Amino acid sequence: MSLADRKAKPRSGSIIIDWLKIPTAPRRAWLYFLLFGGAYSVLCIFGVRTANDNVLSLIWPANPFMLGMLVRFPFLARPLGWVACAAGFAIAIPIMGCGLATAAGLATYNFGVVVIGYVLLYGVDQVDQRLKRLTSVFYLLFAVVAESIFAGIVGPILIGPLFHDPAAVGSYRYWFSVELLNQLAFLPMILSYPEGRKWWRRQLPQPTFHDQAPIIALVLSATLGIFFGEMGALTFPVPALLWCAISYRVFLTAVLTFIFCIWVILATTLSYNEASHVDQLLVLSISMGAALISLGPVIISTTTATRNEIVDQLRRLAAEREIVANELDHRIKNLFALVNGLISLSVRGRPEMRPLADTLRNRLVALRRAHSLIHTGNALSGPGEFTSLRELIGVLLRPYESAENKHFIVDGDEVCIDRGTLAAMALIFHELATNSTKYGALNDPDGALSVHISRGTDDLRIKWIERVAVKMDCSNAMDGGFGSKLLDFIINQQLQGSYARTCTEAGMDIEIILPNKLFSDPPSNPLPS
Repeated sequence: MSLADRKAKPRSGSIIIDWLKIPTAPRRAWLYFLLFGGAYSVLCIFGVRTANDNVLSLIWPANPFMLGMLVRFPFLARPLGWVACAAGFAIAIPIMGCGLATAAGLATYNFGVVVIGYVLLYGVDQVDQRLKRLTSVFYLLFAVVAESIFAGIVGPILIGPLFHDPAAVGSYRYWFSVELLNQLAFLPMILSYPEGRKWWRRQLPQPTFHDQAPIIALVLSATLGIFFGEMGALTFPVPALLWCAISYRVFLTAVLTFIFCIWVILATTLSYNEASHVDQLLVLSISMGAALISLGPVIISTTTATRNEIVDQLRRLAAEREIVANELDHRIKNLFALVNGLISLSVRGRPEMRPLADTLRNRLVALRRAHSLIHTGNALSGPGEFTSLRELIGVLLRPYESAENKHFIVDGDEVCIDRGTLAAMALIFHELATNSTKYGALNDPDGALSVHISRGTDDLRIKWIERVAVKMDCSNAMDGGFGSKLLDFIINQQLQGSYARTCTEAGMDIEIILPNKLFSDPPSNPLPS
């Protein structure tokens, strides 16, 4: 679950119960409801006054504004909010100049569209309501299409051909298209309105050319489209609009797509204002195309926002993992120091035990160095020097050698380990060495371990060969426990290699095959130590 999901408030199962509850409104709530109803009234008047019988009435922002405000600000979706909009519409009727029958039909149409959209978007998660996920656009599109279908059916019945020529454009097509156009242009901008004070510091691009380049490209491409003219030039801003979607947050992208839709509508209608013949179907088709094009940037922006949120979560998890790993490493080092102290305390006053204590301390020091290598993945050599695979294996096996004899031999081709692969390789051979001390050659005083490295054209092969005087119990070494799962994950998945274990009469053979690209040739002129 994402961080935004965890912050989303739980919703009640009944929309009617929630609607009847006393609202938790901010201070001066009456002012918000007054402004809400007043803005709705102004937008209704604007929609009617901008109607052009020759070109079509394509701009009707009242419905998406009301729906967006009810969904985006839940305290407005109370009875007083709906009453405020109804009162605002009633005040606008005389100014709109509509008859009572037409006004009643228009009110039924408007509020019916909003009710359908609100019911469909109410049950959606708050994260999706505010367009913060990729799936959010599909919920939005489902609600908008349902509203538009209702508009296409009810509009011709209740209002009729008031804002278009039915001989040129069918009534269903007109009402469906106009509602879809306005909802897709206005609604994303309202739903994605950001929270918090001084939100513009997070939303607006920084005053640098790099951050403002997409908007500059959008303005230039729109100007270029006007210069070239004709209807195909309306698509000139689309590449810049997609660039803006990749670069900016959802709200700013929604604002820019809204401006694009308005630009297309104005450019289309103004080009027909002085024409003797108006192709209303072409005007409607171009405007609809602009609305559908605007979906692309919103989808890209929500996808980018989701990706950025996942990246931020991964960074936080990586930081938390690093803290835990450092704490664990600190405790293990303290444990090594404690064991060293106990060894020194135990042999105090017993000189004959000091050689054994020195041997134990040396092995603990080597084991601590191997552990540090696994944890940090730091290079074995000093600054500017290279780390070889043979050196890595030698460091990991050094805690298990004795002063009398050496249980292991590491030979073969000399290759260098990439820094990003070092920790994974250290884990592999640390696990193999641990198994060998439990069940194999490093547990047998007469046992022998040899590691041979051979590098081919496409891959690198490492043969881990254990020989013991007494037959090994291979069932324990191949029991499929955590060690085997660790090897499977690192070799097969992380390093994209493979390995095979073979139990023989004399011991066990393990062959590891890794991609050659993980390793590099040793330097021709190594730095002196």
